[in-house]
Amino acid sequence: MIGGILFAIWVTFLIVAASNGVNLTDGLDGLAAGSSIFAFIAYIVIGFWQFNQWCDSPRLDLEVQASCYEVRDPLDLAVVAAAITGSLIGFLWWNTSPAQIFMGDTGSLGLGGALAALAILSRTELLLVLVGGLFVIEVGSVIIQRTYFKATKGRRILRASPLHHHFEMLGWGEVTVVVRFWIISALFVAAAVGLFYLEWILRNP
Repeated sequence: MIGGILFAIWVTFLIVAASNGVNLTDGLDGLAAGSSIFAFIAYIVIGFWQFNQWCDSPRLDLEVQASCYEVRDPLDLAVVAAAITGSLIGFLWWNTSPAQIFMGDTGSLGLGGALAALAILSRTELLLVLVGGLFVIEVGSVIIQRTYFKATKGRRILRASPLHHHFEMLGWGEVTVVVRFWIISALFVAAAVGLFYLEWILRNP
């Protein structure tokens, strides 16, 4: 009973955090969509890898069966992540600056919820911090700004928050901010996939 309640609280926290993270990032044309593409690509890789090392797979070697992944339908999760990635690529074609179509709260909150769901179902909840590293930074910038503003009675540590607006006010062009944040997102995702694979290697020396 207590375990179920704690799990429900944990799942709710992940969904709320991820949804708001993507939503706060959606402040410049193409920023949230492009960053989300990298994050969902991570779950394509994770899903296919877990499928190849799946406990229910008849192709799994007996030597690694003791440390296989006990995940429900990992290939289906990879397909869902691939479908979302494909739709985001098509959307980004029209969402880059100057945007002709916009994501809005419905899209950004939905993408964050999908990321949280994939993390929960693939049992990589803690890895989500790295997969969505850019989103974590964006949320952190808002928290730091508001906390500092209230603690110092009106002073700001950043020129604006979320963080992408701070760089805009420093004189960076919108496209420059977006592309550089994409690069940061890709680096976070590469680190997350690398850490995921490293964990597998350590379990199977």
